[in-house]
Amino acid sequence: MTATDPQALSAAAKALNAELDEPRAERLLAYLDAMLLLNEQINLTAVREREQAVVLHALDGLAFALTGLHPRHALDLGTGNGFPGVAVAALHPGASVVLMDRTGKKVRAVGSCLVSSRFDGVETLHLDAQQAPGLRRELRHAFDVVTARAVAKPELLAELADPLLRPGGHLVLWLDADAATPGRLGVFQRTALHRYRLPAPAERERVIACWRKKG
Repeated sequence: MTATDPQALSAAAKALNAELDEPRAERLLAYLDAMLLLNEQINLTAVREREQAVVLHALDGLAFALTGLHPRHALDLGTGNGFPGVAVAALHPGASVVLMDRTGKKVRAVGSCLVSSRFDGVETLHLDAQQAPGLRRELRHAFDVVTARAVAKPELLAELADPLLRPGGHLVLWLDADAATPGRLGVFQRTALHRYRLPAPAERERVIACWRKKG
């Protein structure tokens, strides 16, 4: 895959069931470039090589399409560098997506990258997920999808997502291929498990697990 080519990114995304037109692919790559540039000043990712970053951040985030979900209001918990939340936003331009993190400098960096790449429909929020429902009551049960990647164990993420997710909403987690994926997480029942392989130059097997909240 040619990392600098939006057309190639769109083609690679199809292998993950993701329909991404070239303008949205270009915007996603623009965000990635802005993030990698800021990464020289603020630690946003350990991935320095651009082609690897396209695979491990952009393509990995686009694997959300495997879930078949079409969120209207999505929350990315512990967003860090903005992925996978910005990839979900690229897949669903009509959705509102909130990128939440408790580290202020990361939230500010992500916000700067969103502005420079002209991403619409995406909001950043500097909040600790555990405190968010109490500090911002409008966030309680406000989302139909909560995503997270490499933040914490599924059990803890389910506890954090519960007060933020609507009944019937989905918790979607990116996991290593050998990670535990319990059938139940409190009020959540696992509904799907999607295994996929990322291509070179960062080839590896990954899992996206989905749990549905009762109600």
